[in-house]
Amino acid sequence: MEDVLVRKIGNSIGIILPKESDLRVGDVVGYKQDGEKIILDIQNVGREHDRELIEDSFKNFSMENSYSEEKMKEKFGEHSWGSQNT
Repeated sequence: MEDVLVRKIGNSIGIILPKESDLRVGDVVGYKQDGEKIILDIQNVGREHDRELIEDSFKNFSMENSYSEEKMKEKFGEHSWGSQNT
C-alpha cells in the first residue's frame, strides 16, 4: 500500500493520487467510508471514458454520410449482407 498526503484544498481536504491510477482530471470517483477505511470506487470511470470516445466519434455525424440498406446493396452488390450467396 502506498501512502498519500492529505492536503488542504480551499475549505476541504484532498489527496493527490499517482498517475498510475489511470484517472483523469474530471473523473468522478465513488466514495464510501467504512469505519476507519475510505473506499474509492473507480469501476464506472472506464465507462465514462468509453462514452466520451463514442460521443466524440459521432459529433460530426450527419445523415448525408449514411446509406440505407438499398443503397448498400447497390454500392456493394453481391458483397452486401442482404445478398443471397450460398
